[in-house]
Amino acid sequence: MSVWVARLRALVVGLTIAWAVALAVVFACRIGFPLELEWMEGGSLHTALRLQRGQSIYPEPSAEFVPFLYTPLYPAVLAILGWVLPLGYVLGRAVSVAAIGAVAAGLWRLVRFEGKPRAHAAAAVGLFLSGYVFTFRWYDVARADSLFLALLLWGLILLREGAGSRRRMVAAGVLVAAAFWAKQTAAVFVLASGVGGLIVAPRLVWIYAATIAAIDGGGVLLGQWLTEGRLWTYVFKLHQSHAFNAVRFWRKTWGMFLHAAPFLAVSVGMIGGRWLAARAWRKEQSPSTGGWRGPAYWGVLAAAGLLVSALGYSTQWAEPNAFMPGVCFAAAWLAVVLPIGRGEAAALGLVAAQLVFALVIEPTYQPIQERGLAGLRDSYVRQDLSRTIPPATLRERAAALRAELAGEPRAILALHRPWWSVLAGGPGHVGSMGIHDVPKDRQKEIEASLAAAVIRGDYAAIWIDGDAPAWLRGPLRRRYAAGRQLAGEERVLPMTGYMSAAGMVTPWTGVQHEYVRRDE
Repeated sequence: MSVWVARLRALVVGLTIAWAVALAVVFACRIGFPLELEWMEGGSLHTALRLQRGQSIYPEPSAEFVPFLYTPLYPAVLAILGWVLPLGYVLGRAVSVAAIGAVAAGLWRLVRFEGKPRAHAAAAVGLFLSGYVFTFRWYDVARADSLFLALLLWGLILLREGAGSRRRMVAAGVLVAAAFWAKQTAAVFVLASGVGGLIVAPRLVWIYAATIAAIDGGGVLLGQWLTEGRLWTYVFKLHQSHAFNAVRFWRKTWGMFLHAAPFLAVSVGMIGGRWLAARAWRKEQSPSTGGWRGPAYWGVLAAAGLLVSALGYSTQWAEPNAFMPGVCFAAAWLAVVLPIGRGEAAALGLVAAQLVFALVIEPTYQPIQERGLAGLRDSYVRQDLSRTIPPATLRERAAALRAELAGEPRAILALHRPWWSVLAGGPGHVGSMGIHDVPKDRQKEIEASLAAAVIRGDYAAIWIDGDAPAWLRGPLRRRYAAGRQLAGEERVLPMTGYMSAAGMVTPWTGVQHEYVRRDE
Protein backbone atom coordinates (compact mmCIF):
# COMPACT_ATOMS: atom_id res chain seq x y z
CA MET A 1 0.00 0.00 0.00
CA SER A 2 1.41 3.37 -1.02
CA VAL A 3 1.90 6.25 1.36
CA TRP A 4 -0.77 8.26 -0.48
CA VAL A 5 -3.35 5.50 -0.15
CA ALA A 6 -2.59 5.13 3.56
CA ARG A 7 -2.96 8.86 4.11
CA LEU A 8 -6.19 9.05 2.13
CA ARG A 9 -7.64 6.11 4.00
CA ALA A 10 -6.83 7.85 7.28
CA LEU A 11 -8.36 11.07 5.94
CA VAL A 12 -11.62 9.35 4.97
CA VAL A 13 -11.84 7.73 8.40
CA GLY A 14 -11.16 11.09 10.07
CA LEU A 15 -13.79 12.89 8.00
CA THR A 16 -16.34 10.21 8.79
CA ILE A 17 -15.62 10.63 12.49
CA ALA A 18 -16.03 14.39 12.05
CA TRP A 19 -19.43 13.84 10.43
CA ALA A 20 -20.49 11.44 13.18
CA VAL A 21 -19.49 13.93 15.88
CA ALA A 22 -21.19 16.81 14.06
CA LEU A 23 -24.46 14.92 13.72
CA ALA A 24 -24.28 13.68 17.30
CA VAL A 25 -24.06 17.32 18.43
CA VAL A 26 -26.88 18.34 16.09
CA PHE A 27 -29.14 15.50 17.26
CA ALA A 28 -28.43 16.31 20.90
CA CYS A 29 -29.27 19.98 20.34
CA ARG A 30 -32.50 19.19 18.46
CA ILE A 31 -33.99 16.21 20.26
CA GLY A 32 -35.45 18.21 23.14
CA PHE A 33 -36.94 21.05 21.08
CA PRO A 34 -40.31 21.71 22.77
CA LEU A 35 -42.47 21.84 19.62
CA GLU A 36 -42.29 20.48 16.05
CA LEU A 37 -38.92 20.15 14.37
CA GLU A 38 -40.89 19.11 11.27
CA TRP A 39 -44.48 20.22 10.87
CA MET A 40 -46.01 16.73 10.65
CA GLU A 41 -44.31 15.24 13.72
CA GLY A 42 -47.44 15.82 15.77
CA GLY A 43 -49.49 13.68 13.40
CA SER A 44 -47.24 10.68 14.14
CA LEU A 45 -47.69 11.25 17.87
CA HIS A 46 -51.47 11.65 17.49
CA THR A 47 -51.64 8.30 15.69
CA ALA A 48 -49.63 6.65 18.48
CA LEU A 49 -51.95 8.18 21.08
CA ARG A 50 -55.00 6.75 19.34
CA LEU A 51 -53.39 3.31 19.42
CA GLN A 52 -52.82 3.68 23.15
CA ARG A 53 -56.47 4.63 23.61
CA GLY A 54 -57.67 1.65 21.59
CA GLN A 55 -59.06 3.86 18.82
CA SER A 56 -58.87 3.03 15.14
CA ILE A 57 -55.98 4.61 13.26
CA TYR A 58 -57.68 3.96 9.91
CA PRO A 59 -61.20 5.26 10.59
CA GLU A 60 -63.59 7.00 8.26
CA PRO A 61 -62.16 10.48 7.56
CA SER A 62 -63.54 13.06 9.99
CA ALA A 63 -62.72 16.29 11.78
CA GLU A 64 -61.39 14.18 14.66
CA PHE A 65 -58.73 12.29 12.71
CA VAL A 66 -57.34 11.40 9.30
CA PRO A 67 -54.16 9.30 9.33
CA PHE A 68 -51.08 9.90 7.25
CA LEU A 69 -51.05 7.66 4.19
CA TYR A 70 -48.50 5.29 5.71
CA THR A 71 -48.42 1.83 7.18
CA PRO A 72 -48.65 1.75 11.00
CA LEU A 73 -45.41 0.33 12.45
CA TYR A 74 -43.71 3.60 13.46
CA PRO A 75 -46.64 4.97 15.51
CA ALA A 76 -47.15 1.47 16.91
CA VAL A 77 -43.54 1.48 18.17
CA LEU A 78 -44.13 4.90 19.74
CA ALA A 79 -47.36 3.70 21.34
CA ILE A 80 -45.62 0.69 22.91
CA LEU A 81 -42.65 2.71 24.15
CA GLY A 82 -45.07 5.41 25.27
CA TRP A 83 -46.41 3.11 27.97
CA VAL A 84 -42.99 3.27 29.66
CA LEU A 85 -41.67 6.67 28.54
CA PRO A 86 -43.54 9.94 27.96
CA LEU A 87 -45.21 9.91 24.56
CA GLY A 88 -43.98 13.06 22.86
CA TYR A 89 -41.54 14.66 20.48
CA VAL A 90 -38.44 13.44 22.34
CA LEU A 91 -39.52 9.81 22.19
CA GLY A 92 -40.36 10.02 18.49
CA ARG A 93 -37.00 11.60 17.68
CA ALA A 94 -35.09 9.16 19.89
CA VAL A 95 -36.46 6.24 17.86
CA SER A 96 -35.26 7.93 14.66
CA VAL A 97 -31.81 8.69 16.09
CA ALA A 98 -31.43 5.08 17.22
CA ALA A 99 -32.46 3.96 13.73
CA ILE A 100 -29.80 6.18 12.13
CA GLY A 101 -27.21 4.57 14.40
CA ALA A 102 -28.43 1.17 13.19
CA VAL A 103 -28.11 2.32 9.55
CA ALA A 104 -24.53 3.46 10.14
CA ALA A 105 -23.65 0.16 11.80
CA GLY A 106 -25.27 -1.72 8.93
CA LEU A 107 -23.31 0.16 6.30
CA TRP A 108 -20.08 -0.61 8.12
CA ARG A 109 -20.95 -4.29 8.38
CA LEU A 110 -21.99 -4.79 4.76
CA VAL A 111 -18.82 -3.21 3.36
CA ARG A 112 -16.60 -5.24 5.66
CA PHE A 113 -18.47 -8.41 4.68
CA GLU A 114 -17.46 -7.75 1.07
CA GLY A 115 -13.81 -7.95 2.15
CA LYS A 116 -13.12 -4.23 1.92
CA PRO A 117 -10.83 -2.28 4.31
CA ARG A 118 -12.09 -0.21 7.22
CA ALA A 119 -11.57 3.02 5.29
CA HIS A 120 -14.03 1.88 2.64
CA ALA A 121 -16.56 0.95 5.32
CA ALA A 122 -16.02 4.39 6.85
CA ALA A 123 -16.63 5.92 3.42
CA ALA A 124 -20.08 4.32 3.26
CA VAL A 125 -20.97 5.62 6.72
CA GLY A 126 -19.57 9.09 6.06
CA LEU A 127 -21.32 9.47 2.72
CA PHE A 128 -24.64 8.51 4.29
CA LEU A 129 -24.20 10.89 7.22
CA SER A 130 -23.16 13.68 4.85
CA GLY A 131 -26.54 13.35 3.14
CA TYR A 132 -28.26 14.82 6.21
CA VAL A 133 -28.67 18.34 4.82
CA PHE A 134 -29.45 17.09 1.31
CA THR A 135 -32.36 15.05 2.69
CA PHE A 136 -33.78 18.12 4.47
CA ARG A 137 -32.33 17.30 7.92
CA TRP A 138 -34.82 14.45 8.23
CA TYR A 139 -32.77 11.75 9.94
CA ASP A 140 -33.70 12.73 13.51
CA VAL A 141 -37.32 13.90 13.23
CA ALA A 142 -40.33 12.03 14.61
CA ARG A 143 -41.32 10.47 11.29
CA ALA A 144 -41.18 6.90 9.97
CA ASP A 145 -38.34 7.29 7.43
CA SER A 146 -35.33 6.43 9.59
CA LEU A 147 -36.97 3.36 11.17
CA PHE A 148 -38.05 2.17 7.73
CA LEU A 149 -34.51 2.55 6.39
CA ALA A 150 -32.88 0.73 9.33
CA LEU A 151 -35.21 -2.26 9.09
CA LEU A 152 -34.82 -2.42 5.32
CA LEU A 153 -31.02 -2.17 5.31
CA TRP A 154 -30.50 -4.82 7.96
CA GLY A 155 -32.92 -7.16 6.24
CA LEU A 156 -31.01 -6.78 3.00
CA ILE A 157 -27.70 -7.30 4.81
CA LEU A 158 -28.96 -10.60 6.20
CA LEU A 159 -30.17 -11.60 2.74
CA ARG A 160 -26.68 -10.91 1.35
CA GLU A 161 -25.13 -13.01 4.11
CA GLY A 162 -27.81 -15.69 4.03
CA ALA A 163 -26.48 -18.17 1.47
CA GLY A 164 -26.68 -21.58 3.13
CA SER A 165 -28.59 -20.32 6.20
CA ARG A 166 -32.36 -20.77 6.38
CA ARG A 167 -32.50 -18.83 9.65
CA ARG A 168 -30.88 -15.79 8.10
CA MET A 169 -33.27 -15.98 5.17
CA VAL A 170 -36.23 -15.97 7.54
CA ALA A 171 -34.73 -13.12 9.59
CA ALA A 172 -34.07 -11.14 6.42
CA GLY A 173 -37.65 -11.64 5.31
CA VAL A 174 -39.00 -10.58 8.71
CA LEU A 175 -36.99 -7.34 8.70
CA VAL A 176 -37.81 -6.37 5.11
CA ALA A 177 -41.48 -7.21 5.72
CA ALA A 178 -41.36 -5.02 8.85
CA ALA A 179 -39.86 -2.23 6.73
CA PHE A 180 -43.01 -2.36 4.57
CA TRP A 181 -45.11 -1.88 7.68
CA ALA A 182 -43.01 1.15 8.57
CA LYS A 183 -43.34 2.68 5.09
CA GLN A 184 -44.87 1.00 2.09
CA THR A 185 -42.12 2.28 -0.19
CA ALA A 186 -40.32 -0.92 0.82
CA ALA A 187 -42.45 -2.75 -1.76
CA VAL A 188 -40.07 -1.64 -4.52
CA PHE A 189 -37.14 -3.05 -2.56
CA VAL A 190 -39.00 -6.32 -2.07
CA LEU A 191 -39.07 -6.74 -5.85
CA ALA A 192 -35.46 -5.61 -6.31
CA SER A 193 -34.24 -7.83 -3.49
CA GLY A 194 -35.82 -10.81 -5.21
CA VAL A 195 -33.43 -10.17 -8.10
CA GLY A 196 -30.59 -9.62 -5.63
CA GLY A 197 -31.46 -12.83 -3.82
CA LEU A 198 -31.11 -14.78 -7.05
CA ILE A 199 -27.59 -13.37 -7.32
CA VAL A 200 -26.37 -14.14 -3.80
CA ALA A 201 -28.55 -17.03 -2.55
CA PRO A 202 -30.49 -18.56 -5.45
CA ARG A 203 -31.29 -21.83 -3.65
CA LEU A 204 -32.82 -20.27 -0.53
CA VAL A 205 -34.33 -17.03 -1.79
CA TRP A 206 -37.74 -18.68 -1.87
CA ILE A 207 -37.68 -18.80 1.96
CA TYR A 208 -37.05 -15.07 2.06
CA ALA A 209 -39.87 -14.42 -0.43
CA ALA A 210 -42.30 -16.72 1.38
CA THR A 211 -41.60 -14.99 4.71
CA ILE A 212 -42.36 -11.57 3.24
CA ALA A 213 -45.48 -12.88 1.49
CA ALA A 214 -46.79 -14.34 4.75
CA ILE A 215 -46.12 -11.23 6.86
CA ASP A 216 -47.01 -8.51 4.36
CA GLY A 217 -49.66 -10.32 2.37
CA GLY A 218 -51.26 -11.87 5.41
CA GLY A 219 -50.94 -8.61 7.31
CA VAL A 220 -52.72 -6.64 4.62
CA LEU A 221 -55.57 -9.16 4.55
CA LEU A 222 -55.85 -9.01 8.34
CA GLY A 223 -55.65 -5.23 8.31
CA GLN A 224 -58.37 -5.03 5.69
CA TRP A 225 -60.63 -7.14 7.87
CA LEU A 226 -59.88 -5.18 11.04
CA THR A 227 -60.39 -1.79 9.36
CA GLU A 228 -63.38 -2.81 7.21
CA GLY A 229 -61.36 -2.30 4.04
CA ARG A 230 -59.92 1.12 4.89
CA LEU A 231 -56.26 0.07 5.34
CA TRP A 232 -55.69 -0.43 1.62
CA THR A 233 -57.57 2.78 0.86
CA TYR A 234 -55.22 4.81 3.02
CA VAL A 235 -51.90 3.13 2.23
CA PHE A 236 -52.45 2.63 -1.51
CA LYS A 237 -55.57 4.05 -3.14
CA LEU A 238 -55.32 7.60 -1.80
CA HIS A 239 -51.66 7.72 -2.85
CA GLN A 240 -52.78 7.13 -6.42
CA SER A 241 -54.92 10.27 -6.31
CA HIS A 242 -51.83 12.43 -5.72
CA ALA A 243 -50.48 14.15 -8.80
CA PHE A 244 -47.30 12.83 -10.39
CA ASN A 245 -44.67 15.43 -11.27
CA ALA A 246 -42.91 14.08 -14.37
CA VAL A 247 -40.35 16.90 -14.37
CA ARG A 248 -39.24 15.92 -10.87
CA PHE A 249 -38.93 12.29 -11.91
CA TRP A 250 -37.09 12.69 -15.20
CA ARG A 251 -34.96 15.75 -14.48
CA LYS A 252 -35.07 17.42 -11.09
CA THR A 253 -34.30 14.41 -8.86
CA TRP A 254 -31.17 13.50 -10.80
CA GLY A 255 -30.16 17.14 -11.06
CA MET A 256 -30.43 17.52 -7.29
CA PHE A 257 -28.31 14.42 -6.66
CA LEU A 258 -25.66 15.67 -9.08
CA HIS A 259 -25.82 19.16 -7.62
CA ALA A 260 -25.34 17.90 -4.06
CA ALA A 261 -22.72 15.23 -4.81
CA PRO A 262 -20.56 16.37 -7.74
CA PHE A 263 -17.44 14.54 -6.55
CA LEU A 264 -19.33 11.27 -6.22
CA ALA A 265 -20.62 11.67 -9.76
CA VAL A 266 -17.03 11.91 -10.98
CA SER A 267 -16.09 8.90 -8.84
CA VAL A 268 -18.92 6.78 -10.25
CA GLY A 269 -17.89 7.76 -13.77
CA MET A 270 -14.28 6.87 -13.07
CA ILE A 271 -15.11 3.49 -11.57
CA GLY A 272 -17.61 2.72 -14.31
CA GLY A 273 -15.04 3.57 -16.96
CA ARG A 274 -12.57 1.14 -15.43
CA TRP A 275 -15.16 -1.60 -15.31
CA LEU A 276 -15.96 -1.22 -18.98
CA ALA A 277 -12.59 -2.74 -19.78
CA ALA A 278 -12.56 -6.50 -19.18
CA ARG A 279 -8.91 -6.48 -18.22
CA ALA A 280 -9.45 -3.78 -15.58
CA TRP A 281 -12.51 -5.72 -14.31
CA ARG A 282 -10.42 -8.82 -13.61
CA LYS A 283 -7.74 -6.85 -11.82
CA GLU A 284 -10.17 -4.91 -9.66
CA GLN A 285 -12.12 -7.96 -8.52
CA SER A 286 -9.17 -9.88 -7.09
CA PRO A 287 -8.83 -7.91 -3.82
CA SER A 288 -12.48 -8.50 -2.84
CA THR A 289 -13.39 -11.77 -1.16
CA GLY A 290 -16.95 -11.42 -2.38
CA GLY A 291 -16.11 -11.55 -6.09
CA TRP A 292 -18.69 -10.11 -8.43
CA ARG A 293 -21.78 -11.01 -6.39
CA GLY A 294 -21.45 -8.28 -3.77
CA PRO A 295 -21.04 -5.38 -6.23
CA ALA A 296 -23.88 -6.77 -8.37
CA TYR A 297 -26.20 -7.26 -5.39
CA TRP A 298 -25.66 -3.81 -3.92
CA GLY A 299 -25.74 -2.31 -7.41
CA VAL A 300 -29.27 -3.66 -7.92
CA LEU A 301 -30.33 -2.21 -4.58
CA ALA A 302 -28.64 1.13 -5.25
CA ALA A 303 -30.60 1.37 -8.49
CA ALA A 304 -33.76 0.53 -6.54
CA GLY A 305 -32.91 3.22 -3.97
CA LEU A 306 -32.46 5.86 -6.64
CA LEU A 307 -35.70 4.80 -8.33
CA VAL A 308 -37.59 4.94 -5.05
CA SER A 309 -36.14 8.40 -4.39
CA ALA A 310 -37.26 9.67 -7.79
CA LEU A 311 -40.73 8.16 -7.46
CA GLY A 312 -41.15 9.48 -3.93
CA TYR A 313 -39.98 12.98 -4.76
CA SER A 314 -42.24 13.08 -7.81
CA THR A 315 -45.36 12.57 -5.71
CA GLN A 316 -47.50 15.59 -4.85
CA TRP A 317 -46.42 17.36 -1.63
CA ALA A 318 -43.22 15.29 -1.37
CA GLU A 319 -40.12 16.56 0.42
CA PRO A 320 -36.45 15.59 -0.17
CA ASN A 321 -36.67 13.06 2.65
CA ALA A 322 -37.62 10.88 -0.31
CA PHE A 323 -33.91 10.86 -1.18
CA MET A 324 -32.88 8.93 1.95
CA PRO A 325 -32.98 5.45 0.32
CA GLY A 326 -30.99 6.71 -2.65
CA VAL A 327 -28.33 8.26 -0.42
CA CYS A 328 -28.05 5.15 1.75
CA PHE A 329 -27.85 2.47 -0.93
CA ALA A 330 -25.75 4.53 -3.31
CA ALA A 331 -23.24 5.02 -0.48
CA ALA A 332 -23.26 1.27 0.18
CA TRP A 333 -22.67 0.33 -3.45
CA LEU A 334 -19.98 2.95 -4.00
CA ALA A 335 -18.03 1.78 -0.95
CA VAL A 336 -18.30 -1.83 -2.09
CA VAL A 337 -16.92 -1.07 -5.57
CA LEU A 338 -14.16 1.31 -4.50
CA PRO A 339 -10.94 -0.10 -5.98
CA ILE A 340 -8.17 -1.48 -3.83
CA GLY A 341 -4.65 -0.76 -4.98
CA ARG A 342 -4.61 0.65 -8.49
CA GLY A 343 -6.99 3.63 -8.69
CA GLU A 344 -7.73 3.62 -4.97
CA ALA A 345 -5.98 6.91 -4.23
CA ALA A 346 -8.03 8.78 -6.84
CA ALA A 347 -11.28 7.18 -5.67
CA LEU A 348 -10.63 7.89 -2.00
CA GLY A 349 -9.58 11.44 -2.86
CA LEU A 350 -12.96 12.03 -4.50
CA VAL A 351 -14.79 10.53 -1.51
CA ALA A 352 -12.80 12.77 0.85
CA ALA A 353 -13.53 15.79 -1.34
CA GLN A 354 -17.25 15.02 -1.18
CA LEU A 355 -17.19 14.69 2.61
CA VAL A 356 -15.39 18.04 2.94
CA PHE A 357 -17.69 19.64 0.39
CA ALA A 358 -20.78 18.59 2.35
CA LEU A 359 -19.25 19.86 5.60
CA VAL A 360 -18.68 23.38 4.33
CA ILE A 361 -21.19 23.87 1.48
CA GLU A 362 -24.98 23.62 1.49
CA PRO A 363 -26.66 23.05 -1.89
CA THR A 364 -29.76 25.19 -2.52
CA TYR A 365 -31.42 24.05 -5.70
CA GLN A 366 -34.06 26.78 -5.91
CA PRO A 367 -31.91 29.27 -7.91
CA ILE A 368 -31.31 26.64 -10.59
CA GLN A 369 -34.99 25.75 -10.66
CA GLU A 370 -35.92 29.39 -11.15
CA ARG A 371 -33.14 30.58 -13.47
CA GLY A 372 -31.54 27.45 -14.91
CA LEU A 373 -27.73 27.38 -15.15
CA ALA A 374 -27.70 31.15 -14.64
CA GLY A 375 -28.60 30.43 -11.01
CA LEU A 376 -25.75 27.97 -10.46
CA ARG A 377 -23.51 30.53 -8.77
CA ASP A 378 -26.20 31.30 -6.19
CA SER A 379 -27.10 27.65 -5.64
CA TYR A 380 -24.33 26.95 -3.11
CA VAL A 381 -24.11 28.69 0.24
CA ARG A 382 -21.85 28.29 3.24
CA GLN A 383 -22.91 25.47 5.53
CA ASP A 384 -24.39 27.00 8.67
CA LEU A 385 -25.49 24.93 11.64
CA SER A 386 -27.78 27.75 12.74
CA ARG A 387 -30.10 26.58 9.99
CA THR A 388 -30.12 23.16 11.65
CA ILE A 389 -29.93 23.75 15.40
CA PRO A 390 -32.72 25.75 17.06
CA PRO A 391 -31.18 28.97 18.41
CA ALA A 392 -31.70 29.78 22.06
CA THR A 393 -34.26 32.49 21.34
CA LEU A 394 -36.40 30.13 19.25
CA ARG A 395 -36.15 27.43 21.90
CA GLU A 396 -37.29 29.93 24.54
CA ARG A 397 -40.26 31.04 22.44
CA ALA A 398 -41.24 27.44 21.75
CA ALA A 399 -40.95 26.54 25.45
CA ALA A 400 -43.07 29.54 26.45
CA LEU A 401 -45.74 28.69 23.87
CA ARG A 402 -45.80 25.06 24.95
CA ALA A 403 -46.12 26.07 28.60
CA GLU A 404 -49.02 28.33 27.64
CA LEU A 405 -50.74 25.51 25.74
CA ALA A 406 -50.31 23.12 28.66
CA GLY A 407 -51.21 25.71 31.28
CA GLU A 408 -54.86 24.79 31.64
CA PRO A 409 -57.11 22.35 29.79
CA ARG A 410 -58.89 24.06 26.92
CA ALA A 411 -59.92 23.25 23.38
CA ILE A 412 -57.37 24.32 20.77
CA LEU A 413 -57.56 24.05 16.99
CA ALA A 414 -54.16 24.21 15.27
CA LEU A 415 -54.63 23.16 11.66
CA HIS A 416 -50.95 22.53 10.97
CA ARG A 417 -50.06 21.31 14.49
CA PRO A 418 -52.70 18.79 15.70
CA TRP A 419 -50.57 17.73 18.67
CA TRP A 420 -51.08 21.20 20.16
CA SER A 421 -54.64 20.15 20.94
CA VAL A 422 -53.27 17.24 22.99
CA LEU A 423 -50.74 19.49 24.74
CA ALA A 424 -53.66 21.72 25.74
CA GLY A 425 -55.52 18.77 27.26
CA GLY A 426 -57.71 17.99 24.27
CA PRO A 427 -58.19 14.81 22.22
CA GLY A 428 -56.40 15.98 19.07
CA HIS A 429 -57.98 16.71 15.70
CA VAL A 430 -57.44 16.33 11.98
CA GLY A 431 -54.41 18.04 10.51
CA SER A 432 -54.08 20.14 7.38
CA MET A 433 -52.32 17.32 5.50
CA GLY A 434 -55.08 14.87 6.35
CA ILE A 435 -57.73 17.23 5.02
CA HIS A 436 -55.96 17.44 1.67
CA ASP A 437 -55.23 13.70 1.47
CA VAL A 438 -58.86 12.56 1.26
CA PRO A 439 -61.20 12.77 -1.76
CA LYS A 440 -62.83 16.13 -2.45
CA ASP A 441 -66.26 15.14 -1.15
CA ARG A 442 -64.84 13.98 2.19
CA GLN A 443 -62.62 17.05 2.32
CA LYS A 444 -65.67 19.28 2.02
CA GLU A 445 -67.41 17.35 4.80
CA ILE A 446 -64.46 17.76 7.15
CA GLU A 447 -64.13 21.45 6.34
CA ALA A 448 -67.85 21.96 6.96
CA SER A 449 -67.63 20.15 10.29
CA LEU A 450 -64.68 22.26 11.43
CA ALA A 451 -66.33 25.46 10.21
CA ALA A 452 -69.48 24.60 12.21
CA ALA A 453 -67.35 24.00 15.32
CA VAL A 454 -65.71 27.40 14.83
CA ILE A 455 -69.09 29.10 14.45
CA ARG A 456 -70.23 27.46 17.70
CA GLY A 457 -67.08 28.71 19.41
CA ASP A 458 -65.94 25.23 20.41
CA TYR A 459 -62.29 26.32 20.55
CA ALA A 460 -60.78 28.74 23.04
CA ALA A 461 -58.06 29.58 20.51
CA ILE A 462 -57.23 28.80 16.90
CA TRP A 463 -53.71 28.74 15.47
CA ILE A 464 -53.06 28.90 11.74
CA ASP A 465 -49.69 29.02 10.00
CA GLY A 466 -50.02 31.36 7.04
CA ASP A 467 -53.34 32.65 5.75
CA ALA A 468 -56.57 31.06 6.88
CA PRO A 469 -58.11 28.82 4.21
CA ALA A 470 -61.10 30.27 2.36
CA TRP A 471 -63.60 27.89 3.98
CA LEU A 472 -62.59 29.09 7.46
CA ARG A 473 -62.42 32.86 6.97
CA GLY A 474 -66.14 33.56 7.34
CA PRO A 475 -66.60 31.48 10.51
CA LEU A 476 -63.50 33.09 12.03
CA ARG A 477 -64.84 36.60 11.44
CA ARG A 478 -68.18 35.71 13.01
CA ARG A 479 -66.94 34.20 16.25
CA TYR A 480 -63.26 35.04 16.75
CA ALA A 481 -61.03 38.07 17.02
CA ALA A 482 -57.44 38.35 15.84
CA GLY A 483 -55.00 37.68 18.63
CA ARG A 484 -51.24 37.48 18.26
CA GLN A 485 -49.58 37.61 14.88
CA LEU A 486 -46.08 36.17 14.92
CA ALA A 487 -43.93 37.38 12.05
CA GLY A 488 -40.23 37.36 11.25
CA GLU A 489 -38.04 36.41 14.19
CA GLU A 490 -41.06 36.11 16.49
CA ARG A 491 -42.39 33.00 14.77
CA VAL A 492 -42.07 29.50 16.20
CA LEU A 493 -41.09 27.62 13.05
CA PRO A 494 -39.99 24.03 12.44
CA MET A 495 -36.33 23.51 11.63
CA THR A 496 -36.84 20.91 8.92
CA GLY A 497 -38.85 20.75 5.69
CA TYR A 498 -42.00 22.74 4.96
CA MET A 499 -42.47 26.03 6.84
CA SER A 500 -38.82 26.10 7.89
CA ALA A 501 -36.03 28.46 6.96
CA ALA A 502 -33.61 25.57 6.41
CA GLY A 503 -32.94 23.46 3.39
CA MET A 504 -32.89 23.66 -0.37
CA VAL A 505 -36.12 25.64 -0.77
CA THR A 506 -37.17 29.26 -0.54
CA PRO A 507 -37.47 30.06 3.21
CA TRP A 508 -41.04 30.22 4.46
CA THR A 509 -42.10 33.82 5.08
CA GLY A 510 -45.69 33.35 6.28
CA VAL A 511 -47.16 34.75 9.48
CA GLN A 512 -48.47 32.64 12.35
CA HIS A 513 -51.93 33.77 13.42
CA GLU A 514 -53.72 33.21 16.69
CA TYR A 515 -57.45 33.80 16.88
CA VAL A 516 -59.25 34.01 20.21
CA ARG A 517 -62.93 33.53 20.95
CA ARG A 518 -64.59 36.88 21.43
CA ASP A 519 -65.89 36.01 24.91
CA GLU A 520 -62.30 35.20 25.94
